[in-house]
Amino acid sequence: MSGGEGGNMKAETAKWEPELWSLITSGDGEQCPLYEQCREKPVCGYCLSEHRENLCRLLDTSNFNPADYQFLDQVERAGIFPLIEKLAHKCLKMGNVSSPPVPDELITLCDPRQPIEVRELPLKLYHGAIWHLKDRWIIYLNADSTFGRKRFTLFHEAFHIIAHDKATPVFRTRGCERGAFNELLAECFAICILMPADWVREWWAEVRDIDRMAEIFDVPRAGMWIKLKLLRLI
Repeated sequence: MSGGEGGNMKAETAKWEPELWSLITSGDGEQCPLYEQCREKPVCGYCLSEHRENLCRLLDTSNFNPADYQFLDQVERAGIFPLIEKLAHKCLKMGNVSSPPVPDELITLCDPRQPIEVRELPLKLYHGAIWHLKDRWIIYLNADSTFGRKRFTLFHEAFHIIAHDKATPVFRTRGCERGAFNELLAECFAICILMPADWVREWWAEVRDIDRMAEIFDVPRAGMWIKLKLLRLI
């Protein structure tokens, strides 16, 4: 799959966008740029950046214990994360996507100047990686990953492409120790764009089954579990 035609992420600049890219640029990529500020406010409760390793572990396993992730019940929707959700909604609107599953071709809107090529390789350590060449982007997906995991990784890497265009270069080989918070933002973007909150609420009211929801949205079961937990639906 490749592409570079159609709409682009520069069609309109919303009021919240400068704040998002300013925050990402001002941070070190290791932790949330608002972390210290949030810690001074007890009302903020838990911060996702404190649990990024737990979230990555959850997404990478099919057998998990929900009791280990009760912190998701206390995550406040504040700071940078709602801005990531708005970015995901903007992408969906520009692609005229209004129902699940989100098409993989939506990633072609991430860079208005260069095509994006997706290749599958039997990667040993990572779910995916990204390279920026002179005339294109290349996203590598692990050929041994499940279909849902590949889609999640695809949109994870798509966030890095958008951020590279809008802020400081933050795309990296997935799994690097550096840039841990930026990796978390990419995970959150993938969750938001593949599982928009309104869609999940609507379908969950009818389906009430995590496995079936994962099939409808073409996402990993663990990813759907996270979304339902964040929305307090389970």
